[in-house]
Amino acid sequence: MAPRKPKTAAPVSTPQPQPLLAAQPQSAQAAAAQKGLFLYTDDSWSQDYFNKNDLHFIERELFG
Repeated sequence: MAPRKPKTAAPVSTPQPQPLLAAQPQSAQAAAAQKGLFLYTDDSWSQDYFNKNDLHFIERELFG
């Protein structure tokens, strides 16, 4: 039998560093506003529940 050749290790690539965030929100309120996640400050959200042409109204009538 012929002697085996030693295996050469595959070159290891160095991982690329992740890019840093441009700006980290300093508060939960700022982060929510940046993503558009916030509660209404008036009663405009409830208008759909009383509009007879909206599915929210039908859901309110069926399950309310």
